[in-house]
Amino acid sequence: MALALAAAAAWLVVANARTPSMRAAPHRSFLVRDDAFVKDGEAFVVRSGSVHYSRVPTAYWRDRLLRLQALGLNTLTTYVPWNFHEEVEGNFTFDDNRDLGAFLDLANELGLVVLLRAGPYMCGEWDLGGFPAWLLAKENVTLRTWNDPYIDAVEKWWAALLPVVKPRLYSAGGGVAMIQLENEFGDYADCSQNENDAKYMNHLYDVAAAALGTDVVYTTVSPARNLMKGSPWHNDLRVLATVDGSLADSYDADFAAQKAFNAPGNSPKMWTELWTGWFTHWLDEQAANKTAKEYGDGVGAMAATPNASFSLYMAHGGTSFGYFSGANILDGAYVADITSYDYNAPIGEAGDHTTGADGGDTFAAIRDAIAAVYGAPPAEPPAVAKTAYGSIHLEEKAALFDQVDALATCSVRADAAAWPTQEALGQAHGFTLFTVQREDLPEALHFAPETLHDRVQAFVDGAAVGVAFRGTCLPNCSLPLPRGGRLDLLLENTGRVNYGSGELFDPK
Repeated sequence: MALALAAAAAWLVVANARTPSMRAAPHRSFLVRDDAFVKDGEAFVVRSGSVHYSRVPTAYWRDRLLRLQALGLNTLTTYVPWNFHEEVEGNFTFDDNRDLGAFLDLANELGLVVLLRAGPYMCGEWDLGGFPAWLLAKENVTLRTWNDPYIDAVEKWWAALLPVVKPRLYSAGGGVAMIQLENEFGDYADCSQNENDAKYMNHLYDVAAAALGTDVVYTTVSPARNLMKGSPWHNDLRVLATVDGSLADSYDADFAAQKAFNAPGNSPKMWTELWTGWFTHWLDEQAANKTAKEYGDGVGAMAATPNASFSLYMAHGGTSFGYFSGANILDGAYVADITSYDYNAPIGEAGDHTTGADGGDTFAAIRDAIAAVYGAPPAEPPAVAKTAYGSIHLEEKAALFDQVDALATCSVRADAAAWPTQEALGQAHGFTLFTVQREDLPEALHFAPETLHDRVQAFVDGAAVGVAFRGTCLPNCSLPLPRGGRLDLLLENTGRVNYGSGELFDPK
């Protein structure tokens, strides 16, 4: 028997005005001309930072965007996680913390230009790179290429998403001036060699342009080494290819590669992800960190590069609430991302300045590096008040197996030779309990990384007997079992792979 156990994530939200009318916007324009961004007829250098609305409670959106401006930034970059808005196929949600329109309206109110990374794939250490889990249950589906079941789902998703974006385009009075198609596609596919990859990317552009028009700058992003693989728009004015990568002393070589790829005159220097911090995995010895000096030097070198546009990844990381944190495959091993997405970004998870590995203030280092070129930024808002709640004593408890009926969202009898995945059960996240009742239990359970997804706790006759985890099950692992008549396996989905595997397919 397989039982799906689900838990709900609590969100702190406040009421939002719903899609306020945009002010009249005569002569508003944002375009590329002579290898420069041009905003309302004037040259414009994008100084952006990433803040993901899906990782910040609504009540803190304004505070975090004001802090972004206090870094000296004039543009907001954000992903749109598909599975955040369509967890259940055909059920689109754009309210409360999922109110993308309200987030874009707030950015516009504050005077921020917006680079919207519309996907459909986002990566971002987010479960399955933002793809809904139900996609994996579709017959013959292959993600991120020209594949009929996948393209059909993408078209339905964008038919819901793009109408939210259209009235918020810069040309319509909103802030959205740039739309990114896909994400780091060259790390996964090859538009220069695979016609289905190129067909897929061209189709994304066609769908977006049909819905939004061409009064917006369409972009892609890849490391400079993968520009030809990641974009079919070599020497094509329709789409601007941009680059990304780590902090460095010089960015000239990558910008030169970007210019060589793009159409003449259509290559403003644009570094879409300037990696200020880094993500952290479960079992890492410590949280990822850099020195504040590295932050200041790397951002300073970018700011000092003439007419170089950039986006800090991240300006504020936030939290992957609920079960939305993803996982990576690194050196062949599965590594699950932790819930915190603090990223050691200059604006920490709680809105404070973060501290670098050298004890320095990362926010101040980045702010001062930008200010040295572009002048003093606005002042920061007052610190968000903190409250000490004291000790909390948990006085009641309940045994897991006594609560199964209350926790289960479904119950099915499965074929012993083909246990169902969470996706087949219609379950996106959480836990699944498999129960086997027989007198001849095996002496041991044997697992391999490709069959263990992701962490399993084994119980015999209600007593815990061991744990196996995909990330440490190399090359395989076993759990010895005592004698007994009932075996319970509690499977925990610790996050679907969002980056690092050849094919993005990670059912649980």
